[in-house]
Amino acid sequence: MPANCVIIEGISLDCKGVAGGIDTIYLAEFENVSSITASSGIVSGITMVAGKKFFEYKVRPENATFTQEQTFSKENQSYFSAQTLTFDIFKMSAKNRNIIKLLVQNRILAIVKSTEGTYWLLGETRGMDVTTVSESTGKAMGDKNGSMLTLVVNEPDPANTVNSGIIAALL
Repeated sequence: MPANCVIIEGISLDCKGVAGGIDTIYLAEFENVSSITASSGIVSGITMVAGKKFFEYKVRPENATFTQEQTFSKENQSYFSAQTLTFDIFKMSAKNRNIIKLLVQNRILAIVKSTEGTYWLLGETRGMDVTTVSESTGKAMGDKNGSMLTLVVNEPDPANTVNSGIIAALL
């Protein structure tokens, strides 16, 4: 058995109190990231092409989710992590239409900040694609007027966390 496959640690039961959800999403064109420095599952540096940056997308509570499903093939001895990011953009408008159109036309690198403060990097090696945009004016006065976007990617490994100290420099 190769040395890098040896189990070296267990997982203990942590304290209760972690809440689900996403607080903020940061998106950039995949091609505008020139390098990513990561070790042991933590991203410590992201270098952008000169003049490029991540854009911040604030989300309302309980209106965004990041999931990853790791798939293992016993027959082929392969595995990958299917990452999915879904979030709402409220209010249908020409401005939002144009922003969404540009997201659809690009491969996207996403950083997601969970409500408990952890940052996750999605689409690190392949870039995410917007696969669906569902828009609706709503029917009743209390219905949502806006769009729901779904971005997906199959990555060779689960998402890395991002050191919070590098976020400000990316914006």
